[in-house]
Amino acid sequence: MRIAVDAMGGDFAPQAIVEGAVDAARTFDVDILLVGQRAAVERELAKYALGDARLEVVDAPDAIRFDEQPALAVKTRKGLSMRVMCDLVLAGRADACLTMGHTGAALVAGTLAFGRIEGIARPAVGVWLFGLQPNTFLIDIGANVDCKPAYLLHFALMGSVFMERVRGIKRPRVALLANGAEDNKGNALVHDTFPLLKRSGLNFIGNVEGYDILTGKANVIVTDAYAGNIVLKYTESLSEHLLNLAEEQLAGPLSGEAMEKARSVLGNLRLRADYAETGAIPLLGVNHLIFIGHGRANAKATKNAIGEAMRAVDARLIDAIRAGLKTIDPVAG
Repeated sequence: MRIAVDAMGGDFAPQAIVEGAVDAARTFDVDILLVGQRAAVERELAKYALGDARLEVVDAPDAIRFDEQPALAVKTRKGLSMRVMCDLVLAGRADACLTMGHTGAALVAGTLAFGRIEGIARPAVGVWLFGLQPNTFLIDIGANVDCKPAYLLHFALMGSVFMERVRGIKRPRVALLANGAEDNKGNALVHDTFPLLKRSGLNFIGNVEGYDILTGKANVIVTDAYAGNIVLKYTESLSEHLLNLAEEQLAGPLSGEAMEKARSVLGNLRLRADYAETGAIPLLGVNHLIFIGHGRANAKATKNAIGEAMRAVDARLIDAIRAGLKTIDPVAG
């Protein structure tokens, strides 16, 4: 298996990306193509005793900045590391690709380079809710702010296939995010999508409200990116804020065994809420695998993201989505 990694993407590139890729190459049975400015990448690689680790540098002279207009940059600059990364997949030199760089640019690059899977109206980005609820996948969280019911139907299918094939959950429970669990709740989009999901053949359990997002009631929660992104960012912020408050309280009179136990519990909770544990999320609905990580990605996140991409390759995720499309009721996009 071979994974192409954008070595120039992220706040701490190329140092953190190269370190994580080296760790992954030592740990996993994988070849890694590090795509970026050759001199900078090779300078980082020189810090490590690589041994049998299978890494290759692919030169890409250009890198996108976070303050750039992503669509224009991707369309006009062929030397971007993100574009070269996608080109390696198209040429059959890599089975999947990964970037920790500009999310908008990655969405544009993946969609333009790979094209939509036939029958998918819009690609979407999904995320599992960290260790807070690792068996719940929220989709869409960034690609489609304004949606039609057919889009949400496709999001549900892709999320269900992902959770079954990559996460190993049989017949994932699919739900629609609404302002109440009753069938008649929600806005016009939710009302119009509900009957499509009900007859889709997916394991649709109806609506869920915000209270149920972290309970594990649903394995796939479907929404537009406007609501999905708000939910994701609020969840990240709330977990971080509560952990900080708890740690402030521990600065009090606790001592000895009680203090050690409390710190151990908080450390475990902080680990469960750490985005680096999974590393990256997939852009679903395009013809090849592209994973997108957090801009703050460290070496641990990079290594785990490479592992996640490998699981998707092993699961033949794209083929499974194509097969799943044949099982749901066709709906005009």
